[in-house]
Amino acid sequence: MRVLIYSLVILFSTAEFLYADVKRPDTIKEVFFTGTNHELEVYKIYGRKDGPTMLIIGGIQGDEPGGLLSADSYADIKLEKGNLIVIPRTNFYSIMLFNREVKGVDMNRLFDKAPNDWQGDIVNKIKEYMKESDIFLNLHDGWGFHYPEHINWHKSPDRFGYSVIVDEEEFTCSNGTTLKLGEMAKKAMEAANAKIPDDDPKKHYFNTETNKSSSRFQNMKKSATWYAVSDLCIPAFGIEGSKNMKLDKNVLYHNYVINEFMKNAGIEIEYPNTHTYEPEFTGAVIKVHNDELFIRSGKVLEVKKGSVIKVTEIFANHKRGITCDIVDFGNLNDINKDYKVEKDSRIIFRKDNIVMGSVTVKAVEQVSNIITAENAKNKEIEIPVKEHKQVELSKEESKIILEPNIKYFHLIIDGKDIHIKNGDKIHIKDGSKVVFVKLLSSKVQNYNVAINFKGWFPADISANIGDDRGYEIIFPPANILKKYSVGQKGKLYPVVAHDAAKKQDIAKILVELD
Repeated sequence: MRVLIYSLVILFSTAEFLYADVKRPDTIKEVFFTGTNHELEVYKIYGRKDGPTMLIIGGIQGDEPGGLLSADSYADIKLEKGNLIVIPRTNFYSIMLFNREVKGVDMNRLFDKAPNDWQGDIVNKIKEYMKESDIFLNLHDGWGFHYPEHINWHKSPDRFGYSVIVDEEEFTCSNGTTLKLGEMAKKAMEAANAKIPDDDPKKHYFNTETNKSSSRFQNMKKSATWYAVSDLCIPAFGIEGSKNMKLDKNVLYHNYVINEFMKNAGIEIEYPNTHTYEPEFTGAVIKVHNDELFIRSGKVLEVKKGSVIKVTEIFANHKRGITCDIVDFGNLNDINKDYKVEKDSRIIFRKDNIVMGSVTVKAVEQVSNIITAENAKNKEIEIPVKEHKQVELSKEESKIILEPNIKYFHLIIDGKDIHIKNGDKIHIKDGSKVVFVKLLSSKVQNYNVAINFKGWFPADISANIGDDRGYEIIFPPANILKKYSVGQKGKLYPVVAHDAAKKQDIAKILVELD
């Protein structure tokens, strides 16, 4: 009989051979069921050195944000050794609804027999990834706090919250291998508890004794962890936060446990990333026929009745879990779908289940005149991107290679937020007050790089550091050097974003003076 205990040296399963020839280090994103309510994003993270593979899933029950946000934080992780497969939003539909179940079905009770529908499709995907893995963690948030003895409703053996769960203390597989689940769970949990402040509760060990006829939790035989253990001989654990604890602590203490399991399995972390900050919606690009509009929350988009529109990009302070829902059309996930406007409607933008903002769509017989930077201040609609024409530059002036992830420069012109597409031109009238704010991307959370209005320098500083963000510049600028203008003609000036880490310019627009 072989006993399987994870330590700094681990016995590889067949997963070792699946990852032998991959590029290292690397992260590969796989997306399934695109454009549906149940879109599934999977992140495969390969460490600099090969090693064991851990599967982490969150959000299989949609009203448990601590688990899904903890898993989400590992999608950006870097590994020195080993591999991760991370599925933060296993049941995206239930997450957007903020329900444990969808139409009365709990996805974590479908692993004994996957149904022939979309939930079964996801369960089968999870099973495939289990086969590539050496250890499996399923992240949840339960009610209350699991305690070995009954104290009150919140603290009792009946509560699942804030525990590390195993299906058996030990389990002997059909091939004779013994999984010492209890020993592995307690080792990780105790090390994690040592990091939790004394004024917060510690996590408790919970053995559901799933395989015993006397178990009070017979339905666990339908769960993901039991399938991994009993069918695949993979050590699997339920990691529970508590719905009665603050979200930031839930995520942090989840991560403490995950990191210990990783360390014990021989997976070495370069760095993790935790983010529980409030979702903020900046705006979205909406395509109307061949025209693109950047429009912000609360605005009104007027389009001619019968026109086809499509939301092509969403800008927010989070990178994942972002969707748009065109009311009375499609489903909860309508990005990149053609919508024929026959009546007034609304587009709702969400981060998971949280509504970040919305845009009103008005179907009209005649659309208002084109909005420009000069007359947009009091209008509801944003500036059409098509108004800022690409400019032909000389070879010398075209040396910059634009970073494709950067979509817009955010400016404030006379108190109005304006977004100029990367590589385009804007005309600014005399007397306008302009502030360069930042870059926008739907792929990268925050480009904190300098923005330099070439030729202009603040009058009240002794040294020009090349970062002109935040200054209010009155046009035409008095202190601007003509030699930096295109062709040195004093009419067209570059504004570039410089990434000091990469030692190169990564984005550019042109400002045209009156």
